[in-house]
Amino acid sequence: MALQKQIELENGIVTNYHRIVSVNKIINNSIIIEVASYTSKEKRQEEIKYYNSIDEEKSMNVFIETTYISTEYDESKTIRELYEYLKTTEKFENAEDI
Repeated sequence: MALQKQIELENGIVTNYHRIVSVNKIINNSIIIEVASYTSKEKRQEEIKYYNSIDEEKSMNVFIETTYISTEYDESKTIRELYEYLKTTEKFENAEDI
């Protein structure tokens, strides 16, 4: 699962593909969601190919912007629910599931 939304960063780079990379649940305190943003879904696929390759001469040219978003602690939150939460934030409002 991922989100699609065009977001222009302060440096002018436009990202379109956003996925949750990690979730850190600070017991009884908060949930920290790490989101990686890519210029396109194709660049995410390039990253996957790079990490799955055994070629010693492999290379990757993928821009990744990382964002950390904190929310209220709830030990029962699922990844799907966290994606739904992201769509309520200003940065990801109106994003589409892909």
